[in-house]
Amino acid sequence: MGASINLVFSFKLVIYLFCNNFYKILFCILSVFICLFCALSVLLLYHTCTIKYLFCMVQKMATITKRTNPSGAVVYRAQVRVKREGYPPYSESRTFSKKSLATEWAKRREFEIESNPDLLFNDGKRELCPTLREAAKRYVDEVRTNYSETKLGVINFILNFDIANKRLDRLTRSDYSAFAFARQKGCPELGIKPVVASTINGDLQYMRSIIKHAHFVWGLDVSWAELDVAMEGLRRARVIGKARRRDRLPDNDELLKLTLYFLRAWRRVVVNPKRLPMHLIMWFAIYTCRRLDEIARLRWSDFDEANRLWLVRDLKNPRGSKGNDKAFMVSNEAMAVINLMRSPEIARQMNVQNGDLLLGGYKGRSVGSLWQRACRELKIEDLRFHDLRHEGATRLAEKGLSIPVMQQFTLHGDWESMRRYTNLRARPPVLEMMDALQEADEIVRAEQPDRSFFA
Repeated sequence: MGASINLVFSFKLVIYLFCNNFYKILFCILSVFICLFCALSVLLLYHTCTIKYLFCMVQKMATITKRTNPSGAVVYRAQVRVKREGYPPYSESRTFSKKSLATEWAKRREFEIESNPDLLFNDGKRELCPTLREAAKRYVDEVRTNYSETKLGVINFILNFDIANKRLDRLTRSDYSAFAFARQKGCPELGIKPVVASTINGDLQYMRSIIKHAHFVWGLDVSWAELDVAMEGLRRARVIGKARRRDRLPDNDELLKLTLYFLRAWRRVVVNPKRLPMHLIMWFAIYTCRRLDEIARLRWSDFDEANRLWLVRDLKNPRGSKGNDKAFMVSNEAMAVINLMRSPEIARQMNVQNGDLLLGGYKGRSVGSLWQRACRELKIEDLRFHDLRHEGATRLAEKGLSIPVMQQFTLHGDWESMRRYTNLRARPPVLEMMDALQEADEIVRAEQPDRSFFA
């Protein structure tokens, strides 16, 4: 009996010890697995967080897109887009002529952003596209010596409109169209009169010059495609168009009225003797066929009187005026005006600032203002100073000169621009300068007996 009890006790003890060790072994195994699981979880979480952190911190993507610009050339647009935690979304693009250049720029830009994350802030550290006003002023400063004052004046005039405050990369076809309609209707509150379709077309062409300069010279990612689309629509609506060929010529009565008006002004006794001999300048423009700005730039030192040639510096040319110097032939009629203009009395009353210049330093706009005022007071409608050049060329054609010979006087660049002079309408004999001055002098002398132009 006792032996049975001991056997049972021993069995229970073995079972107890086995079970107790089993649980310990199982616990140890489970502990190991739990430790491994925790370690693996920590390791996996670490890698996941690292990847997510890196992905969130800097998510960069550079794309290279093949495009065709408005001029038809194939270009490559590189765009770098960056998303970074704690920073605003960033996007920048540049256009290049070669794919290799675009790829190189994208890689370099990504490196710069990663090295200096502050570039992602658009708080002035990243250059903004300039407004049309800012771009126009910079453009004028850079090209001032290469273009005429007329073009630069038109560009400055455009800055009076709302479109000047828009950034170049934000200009849309609606902006250009609104500007065109504003020019067509005029702005009475600003003293801006309505203009014809050709003038609006010229204004938009000047805007295109600014945008192209910003693209090709400054490297800005701007396009003139919206402008081209707007101009196509405006052209279809006949808001813009080519200039109509002017056939306006002064008649003999108008020439006499203008000569008399300017001679009276010249003979008038004033406190300030600083005046312009407009009664001679207008006839000089007719007999030399010169533009207003060209007359203001003519130098006495460039006048070859022996060969009857006068050099015009920076003659107007669509490909650029800078350095385009040409000499025109001086006719006998022009020589008569020149002899009167270089008299000491004329120079004294003009109070010249630069004795080498024909007009003594006066600008073309001064002559233009006096011309417009005279036409307004005399009620002569739609007669521009430039029409005197057309009058002079017409007189040469009426003398029977051939086109090549006429070009030596007018300096027109192509035969097409001279076509209008090949089939002229008959008109009465024209008034000459000496006859006009003689008649005007008799009238003024009757009004002022103590003075005579020819005295």
